[in-house]
Amino acid sequence: MPKHTLYLVTHERGQHPITGKTKPYHWSYFIQIKLEDGANEGIAHQLHGMPGSFYYKGPENVDLSKSGDLKEELEVGEVDGSLLDSVHEVLENVRIDSVESSGWNCQDWALDGFTKLKEKGFVYDHLTPEAVKNWLKET
Repeated sequence: MPKHTLYLVTHERGQHPITGKTKPYHWSYFIQIKLEDGANEGIAHQLHGMPGSFYYKGPENVDLSKSGDLKEELEVGEVDGSLLDSVHEVLENVRIDSVESSGWNCQDWALDGFTKLKEKGFVYDHLTPEAVKNWLKET
């Protein structure tokens, strides 16, 4: 089976309407399946919702070329085609904080997932959560 590139992807969420500050980026995982004819198709793994009511709904078919808010794609690993479901199994078991006032968000979920994906061999050995967080920061 072919190997597919695993990315951590960030999406811009605009400015806070009162403070004018940049909102934290939305982070998700993307497994690239097809890159041709201007399309960047694959499988996304991400949280939905808002603080206190985040949820993970599993793999989603997406085309990143149609995402108007895409900021960065950081290559973090590879997934063998026969193990695509294993990524879902890992990420569905990442803890989701349900306390609205905790400040916890999709970035925390993605970093926790990063550690678990690395333990399973999907993330390159040389990458650390700290390095990823630094590369994908808002400014």
